[in-house]
Amino acid sequence: MHRLRFRDGVEPERVILSYYNSISFAFTEICGRSYGGGVLEVLPVEAGKIIVPILDNVPIGYVREILEKIDCIIRNGDDIETALDIVDTEILIKYAGIESDVCTAARNIWKKLQQRRLRRRLRSSS
Repeated sequence: MHRLRFRDGVEPERVILSYYNSISFAFTEICGRSYGGGVLEVLPVEAGKIIVPILDNVPIGYVREILEKIDCIIRNGDDIETALDIVDTEILIKYAGIESDVCTAARNIWKKLQQRRLRRRLRSSS
């Protein structure tokens, strides 16, 4: 996603962190469009259908601390699932009260849909 604009009073850190979890990743695969080369495009209308937790009850300092960890993981090219593990545990389970089984199921859905999309890419390039 790019060229995001935030309304006055919206803390971008909360919005960004709210996306990095297994549930939101699963909905991204469901709502997005897959194009050649395995690219997943999410248009504004589709982005509006992605479920993200509202992090208003999470202290902003903690949001920034978790986001800094996620940023390091992504910049170092580490496995994105490491970032999802952190956010699923620290935000979805601890703050949002979502059962860990729900996070696990969403992660499995995301991985299955992502793998299916990437396999189509490989078939179309052969």
